[in-house]
Amino acid sequence: MSDSESAVPDRRFPPGRRRLFALAIVAVVLVLGAAIAVAGGSGAGPGAGPGGSGGIADGPFLKPPMGADRVPAGRTVSEIPDDCGVSEATAARLAPGADPDPEKGGVFREGGPGRCQWYSLDDGKAKCDWCTGDFKNERVLDVEINLARGERQAPITEAMQWVGTGGPGLTQVLGPAKIVEGLGEEAVAHYSAATDMEGASVAFRVGNAVVSVRYRGWDAVRGEQRTISEKVATEGAFAAAAEAAKSLGTSARPVVSEVRRPVAPPLRKVPKPCDTVPAATVDKVARDGDKRRGRPVLLATIPAAGISYDGCAWNAGSSPYAETGASRTLTVSIGIAEERVPGAGASTAARQFEGLYRNQRIGRSPTVDTFTGFQPLAGPGDGAFAVTMGGRGTWEGEVGLVVFRKGNVLVEVAYKGRDGATQLRGNGLIDGAYTVAVAVERSLES
Repeated sequence: MSDSESAVPDRRFPPGRRRLFALAIVAVVLVLGAAIAVAGGSGAGPGAGPGGSGGIADGPFLKPPMGADRVPAGRTVSEIPDDCGVSEATAARLAPGADPDPEKGGVFREGGPGRCQWYSLDDGKAKCDWCTGDFKNERVLDVEINLARGERQAPITEAMQWVGTGGPGLTQVLGPAKIVEGLGEEAVAHYSAATDMEGASVAFRVGNAVVSVRYRGWDAVRGEQRTISEKVATEGAFAAAAEAAKSLGTSARPVVSEVRRPVAPPLRKVPKPCDTVPAATVDKVARDGDKRRGRPVLLATIPAAGISYDGCAWNAGSSPYAETGASRTLTVSIGIAEERVPGAGASTAARQFEGLYRNQRIGRSPTVDTFTGFQPLAGPGDGAFAVTMGGRGTWEGEVGLVVFRKGNVLVEVAYKGRDGATQLRGNGLIDGAYTVAVAVERSLES
């Protein structure tokens, strides 16, 4: 363009109107910029509602109803009975000619309070430590009583774990576990013909006390040593276990059962964790969150055989920068207890729930995490509680947790968040977790 052309005024807009047009454009840009900023920041703060288009949301939440403490405190055993509670008559029948002072430990191990052994070789006629020769039989009765002290867990929770493994210190599999009724508060039995762990073993619990009984032996048959039958071994172990149970002041009519009473059927439908929370509920706690695999915080702190866990996490954020944006994280974890025999699933889930409940009630955990604010809830499910986990580091704030059981299923809902560098704390996290827990419970069909 030539200089003469550039000097010619634009006849479409007089000078005054050109200035007004330019100002109007600036105004439109400012208005649009403000609208975009408001839309992009919607829900970034704690008071934001769920109707905006941002990646954060805070409610409205449900208030969890407080419930009564329905898990009994349980018995505390502080003294171990002499001779592990087994009478001389029963010991003489099961191990003829055995040492009358079983707490000395017999020939194979040292004894002491709560560690008793009766040993019989050749109907008690052989009186030596390591005898060689031809003998017609051998019988060994071991009874051990251990008291859980609960240094990092509730004593009864610790004792429940011991029963689940057959007894404290057990490192080898004794054979398939069998359900035993009428012996203490819970009991299991095993039988094995393997040389190193042969015989019948029974483990039962009375409060924080766990009693382990093992009865084994062999009979010489045509020059061979044959392990005593399961019937003989189990009856012998039950006889000693019954007397030990009576000495601890509890029931003592042990029988093997094919079901776990009371028999409660497993839930018919258990969705995947990512499918348990409706979109409308997710919008209240972590709108537009990215879904990924999640892990339980509290459920897996107590090892339990027969329970499989899965989880889903929703992560929502308004900015990739921690100090300027906000984030909300929702995690739903589900544990399903195996229905090995009728009633076993619900029983296993109930034991696990009660163990967690007892730990949190007294503020203990087998992990390094800290938990505060335990509160029983009136729902959802067959039992529920809420608790807050402390932060694990500078950028890890508190986590609101709601745990509940429904039939053979355990559910944990964890909720946390931050606004910039400020971590969310307090009841708001519990309210968010409870809101989701109610929705999850509705997805489970009994």
